Amino acid sequence: MAQGTVKKTFEDLIVEVHEKGLCGECGGCVSFCSAGDLKAIEMSASGPPKYIDKDKCLKCGICYFVCPQTHVLNDQLNNKFKYKPPMGNQIKISSAQATSDEIREKATDGGVITAILGYLLDNKLIDGAIVSKRLGPFNRVSYLATSKEDLLDAAGSHFDLSQQVVGLETYNTFIASNIQLKKLRSSDLLNIAVVGTPCQINSIRKMQELSIIPAHIVKYTLGLFCYLNFSFTDEDRKQMEEKFSFSFADVENMNIREKMILTMKNGNQIHLDFSNISDFGRPACFACSDFSNVYADISFGGIGSQEKYTTTIIRTKIGEEIYKNALKKGYIKEPNELNSREKQADMQKKITEFCEKKIDRAKKTLQEKQ
Repeated sequence: MAQGTVKKTFEDLIVEVHEKGLCGECGGCVSFCSAGDLKAIEMSASGPPKYIDKDKCLKCGICYFVCPQTHVLNDQLNNKFKYKPPMGNQIKISSAQATSDEIREKATDGGVITAILGYLLDNKLIDGAIVSKRLGPFNRVSYLATSKEDLLDAAGSHFDLSQQVVGLETYNTFIASNIQLKKLRSSDLLNIAVVGTPCQINSIRKMQELSIIPAHIVKYTLGLFCYLNFSFTDEDRKQMEEKFSFSFADVENMNIREKMILTMKNGNQIHLDFSNISDFGRPACFACSDFSNVYADISFGGIGSQEKYTTTIIRTKIGEEIYKNALKKGYIKEPNELNSREKQADMQKKITEFCEKKIDRAKKTLQEKQ
């Protein structure tokens, strides 16, 4: 194991990450714990993972190695994935859209992730995909999709608002998708695609670098652009409603592009600048420096593309292959007028700006945590 002479355990993770408020709750440490069957650690209902039984911990250090906030193995990953600051390796950048009317109607942006996952399922390249299913604009759950119907269900942008307003004490746009991997250790699913945030993909790549089970089942990683996730209480919700003069009960959809965009039931939109909503952000997000998901096979987001289109960054040969085939077989399309050299340069400029902002924010946050 690289850097194996440094003996670190879950206790070090608590001191260096949890107690400093840096834990992103990505679920990597719990999912890939070598004492998983012994139930040494678990996710908390709220906050960082915790010990179930400290005596059962094997003190192997895997939890420490796979944590995105320890930055262990970063040099190896940067070399392997040809990282170039600030937005990572790029084989191609484009603005694309799903060809399916049904996907486009339900998707927040262009539906390209759903379309590519549909291609992978149809061609039996995967047995399932770990995705995010939204119960409301500010509430999501991890979801294993094994059919195109599952994918469409997860892509839907119309919510049961009673689930996300009435009787809830916490709102959270972030989900610990990696916990689904823990559930798949003993399953018959051998080929999985994972859609995740930068911290989740980071943890998976570290797991693969160390050949930790279930590393072998993750065949494709589809990364989301991520500037800030949100977690707030019912009282915070009331403050947000008062501050921006809207009601959560009237929100039909939430999307994050250059700003947070709330689409109301009546079709009106409210655009909120990140600087005005940072008080509602998850504290650990401010210590993360990866906006464009540099270790994913393909990264996706809305920034740089017009409404109902997806900005994509192809990063690896594997990502290039599945993207080209999805394009060739008609699952996605790239309008020429949106992918001129000038348009691509504009996309890259906008993404670079957000990458640099997030890197600077992380540096400042980590300095304050010293």
